[in-house]
Amino acid sequence: MFFEMAWRNLWRNRHRTLITAASVFFAVILVLFIRSLQLGTYDHMITNTLQLNTGFVQVQGEDFRETRSLDNSMALEEEDMLRVMGIEGVTTVVPRLESFALAASEDRTRGIMLIGINPDAEDTMNNLSQRVVEGQYLRHNSQNVIIAQGVADYLHTTVGDTLIFLSQGFYGVSAAGAFAVGGIVDLPLPDLNNSMVYTSLENAQWFYSMPGRGTSLAIMIENPGMLQSVSATLTEMFTNGFDVVTWRELLPELVQIIELDNAQGIIMLGILYMVVAFGVFGTVMMMMAERRREFAVMISIGLKNWQLDLVVLLESLIIVFLGTIAGTVVSVPILLYMRANPIELTGVTAEAMREFGFEPLLPFSAQASIFINQGLVVLVIALVACLYPIYSVSRIRLSDELRS
Repeated sequence: MFFEMAWRNLWRNRHRTLITAASVFFAVILVLFIRSLQLGTYDHMITNTLQLNTGFVQVQGEDFRETRSLDNSMALEEEDMLRVMGIEGVTTVVPRLESFALAASEDRTRGIMLIGINPDAEDTMNNLSQRVVEGQYLRHNSQNVIIAQGVADYLHTTVGDTLIFLSQGFYGVSAAGAFAVGGIVDLPLPDLNNSMVYTSLENAQWFYSMPGRGTSLAIMIENPGMLQSVSATLTEMFTNGFDVVTWRELLPELVQIIELDNAQGIIMLGILYMVVAFGVFGTVMMMMAERRREFAVMISIGLKNWQLDLVVLLESLIIVFLGTIAGTVVSVPILLYMRANPIELTGVTAEAMREFGFEPLLPFSAQASIFINQGLVVLVIALVACLYPIYSVSRIRLSDELRS
């Protein structure tokens, strides 16, 4: 009976009900869009960095992460890679040999990260061949190099030119060589685009005088939630002479950036939640003030105060629930589309983002948890905002309201 009464009361004044529900509706949409953009940006940064750089977890030579010295490299055994591929959840194992070098063209030099890769395994991990904008992708045992677009621009180098590389090899051996540029790749992350040079694993082993050795096995997994279990299995598998390191340990700066930005985002959401709360509070308060005489009549004909409070509470529940559901339903297809078609920034804004080390892109996330969590938060806030107006109903003085 109380629910039916509340439902009828709402639709006796459709405009008032729709205005109140609309305040919740737009609040839900705004909150979902902000949180979706925030989490989508984090996911995009992590995905690109892990695919193009570290992988979810790495097996390295002991102490290599601290020293970055080729003396702490590891033997690359086919048997070890097959064992890793047998772990549940592992999708790709990529052997690498990476170290710093000085690259020189005719009139310029630049410090770069030279990475020896297995072309097929690397392409499976990050579709590197699809990012080639000039020339050709690497082949097995290739003696060419492919360089990132930022490196090519700085060194004034194009396909077919020759670059000189100087570095230090295994156990202090001098490493020097001349390599033809076979291709140019455009990487999405500015830091990588300004530093990366790739060659075949065999060519890098020759250059650094360390045949059969590498610095890491980069490992991709099918589900980020399996990171801890895969890492634990790898730790048991590789003991003496190896380190197993997750991406959070490899990229502490990225973790700190995300945590700091997430904290700022939560503060902004908190401010938005306050705006939502006061908006709903004002709307409901106005609705209650307009209906005080109506409430007084209902009490005078026999409705008890707690029953009136219950009816008003049900009305608020229905309005807030309708606004939350409608906002979520409208947001889902829009955010799914935005996730599939992220906004590409251009002009001055794009250049500013590149200078700060970010890809000029606005990606969105459509995780189910976003809709559930934010919808529930707005629902709770809206309901709390309705408590005082409902409480004020129980303090109505019949004589004053009926006389007016």
